[in-house]
Amino acid sequence: MNNKSYAEIAKAISEPIGLTKHLVAVKFFDDLNKVPEGLPRPESKIYYCGAVGKVMSEGKTLLLLAEDHGCDRGAYMLGVKEPPEAVVNGEMYAKSHMVETPRAGKRLIDQAPKIPVGKTAAILLTPLEEATFDPDVVLVSANPHQSLVILNATNYKNGLEIPLRFQILTSFCAYATVLPFKYGKPEATIPQEQARMRSQFTNEEMLIGIPGEMLEEVADVLSGLCCVPKPAV
Repeated sequence: MNNKSYAEIAKAISEPIGLTKHLVAVKFFDDLNKVPEGLPRPESKIYYCGAVGKVMSEGKTLLLLAEDHGCDRGAYMLGVKEPPEAVVNGEMYAKSHMVETPRAGKRLIDQAPKIPVGKTAAILLTPLEEATFDPDVVLVSANPHQSLVILNATNYKNGLEIPLRFQILTSFCAYATVLPFKYGKPEATIPQEQARMRSQFTNEEMLIGIPGEMLEEVADVLSGLCCVPKPAV
C-alpha cells in the first residue's frame, strides 16, 4: 500500500466494470497470539467457500479458526490441519464420477497448491473496503468479461502471459487463495457445483484471486483499459 486506502482501491476496481459483490480481503495468521481480539467467528462449522461467499454477499467479517472449518479438504489446502485418508486417497472422487479412478482422484489432491499443514492458525475474511490490514489475497466474484479486464490489469505493465492453473476441485481454497498467496500470481477459476451452492455463486460467476501486492496496480490501471466502457462526457 502506498497512497490509496483499501476503500478507494475496492471502489476503483469494482465501479468501472460493475462488480456487484464485495471484494474479500484474506489474511493468514501463523500464530493465534497475532490475531486481533473480538473478531466474529461463524456460529457453526462452515466451508471456506461458504465463508467467502457469505462475506461477498453480506459484507460481514469472519475469522476462521481450525475448529470452524467444516471441510477437511479445504482446511488441508489452507494449511490448517492434516486431512483424513478419505480426502487424499482419491476414492471419493472416483465414486462421485469426477474422475475415472482413485489414482486420478489422488492426483486432483496431490497437484493442488497447498500451504504446509500447521502453518495456518487462523484466516480472516473481511470486505476489502473495511480492511485495516495488508491483505495476502483479495478474492473477486466476476463474470467472464469482468475477469478478463481484471487479468488484463495484472499484466498491463509487462504484457507477459498469465499462466492460469485449473482443477475441478478446491477452486476457492487452493487455486484462488493459496496459489496467489504462495506464488504472487493472479488466478481465475470456475468453481465446481458444490462450491457454487455453498458460496451462492451463479453459473455466470468466476472467481478471481489477486495477490495483495498487485492490488494498487490493478486499481490504478483498470479504468483506462481498452475494453472498459468509458463514461459519457
